Amino acid sequence: MHDESSIQRQWRRDQAFCPPYCPNPRCKNHFKHSARADFFAFHSVKVLKRFPYLSHRFRCLDCEKTFCPASFQLHYRQKVWGLNEQIEFLHSIGASKRAIARRIGHDEKLVRVRLKKMARWSLLFHAKKVESLPIQEPIVYDGLENFSFSQYDPNNVNHAVGKTSLFTYDFNFCPLNRKGRMSPRQRARKKALEKIHGPYPRDAIRTTTKRVFERLLKKTNHLTLFTDKHFQYRRVVEEDLAKVEGKTIGHIKVSSKIHRNYKNHLFAVNNVDMQARHNLAAFKRETIAFSKHSVAMMDSFILYTTHRNYRRPKFWGTHRSDPLSAKKSPAMEVGVETKILSFNEFYKERVMPTQVHLCDDWANQYNRYDPHSRRKILA
Repeated sequence: MHDESSIQRQWRRDQAFCPPYCPNPRCKNHFKHSARADFFAFHSVKVLKRFPYLSHRFRCLDCEKTFCPASFQLHYRQKVWGLNEQIEFLHSIGASKRAIARRIGHDEKLVRVRLKKMARWSLLFHAKKVESLPIQEPIVYDGLENFSFSQYDPNNVNHAVGKTSLFTYDFNFCPLNRKGRMSPRQRARKKALEKIHGPYPRDAIRTTTKRVFERLLKKTNHLTLFTDKHFQYRRVVEEDLAKVEGKTIGHIKVSSKIHRNYKNHLFAVNNVDMQARHNLAAFKRETIAFSKHSVAMMDSFILYTTHRNYRRPKFWGTHRSDPLSAKKSPAMEVGVETKILSFNEFYKERVMPTQVHLCDDWANQYNRYDPHSRRKILA
């Protein structure tokens, strides 16, 4: 229930609201930098059957489309208000979707839809921040191995992290074929699945890594890169990207058997992996809360990555590698933010997919598409 004071506060917020741009992607006022200051006019007040019961509507003077303040806010088209922050917090501390649903007293589908929406908003927010961000530090790259739906569908979440800042610049999804010891029954099952759907691409690590490295090279002329000794990383650097004009890569290969402390050159990516295992239900080992689809798994990783980049300190306490790490987020380290963002600050303003460039990997994720999927994607 919402009391009278909360309704009045929302009413005052709507009255003071000034639309930053027109939500219609075909309108010339759609882009914030080109929208004229007086492109809109007050249109009407709409009566609602739910909180806040009254809603202001505006009209674009050029395209004549009407819209409300909620069009730019996270709760747009949500009938139950006030749950987004709680859902996101419970997800960030390792609760599964069903556990979150039991805690808030709503259906699991509501939790799934809310997390999907927040993941898409987070992806667009991050894409806009890194669109013109130059790389001025060494990059540490690795793949976080996991699976979705079953252990016959393993995968890597490839991610490139700043060695000094711990800022995650780029990531994508890489399907793998099951490997390792299997019983005769498991081998028969794997063979049957491959007969129906075909095997996953044998060179997936190479092709997905190449796409990430190509995007990183667009942000710098010389890329200093730290990876483990995986032969596919070496092939991408020495064969696929060796002749890119005006671009060079300094590739330092580090053994993955070295003790994984802060002195390790792979510490940045190892720390991201460790925290993902700790904070995300879908990435824990031997769990029953695994994702039922690769897109949902990537949604969890995007929420975790953006939370780590923009909404929490580099380290929670004083760290010997950086005494001021508890006061700075990774985004502050690379200069895209001036403070650690709260939930409301991060989701303050909607970024439209037409207002930011998404690479193919991120566009597929935003559109809920996995070209190698063996099963239907849930809403």
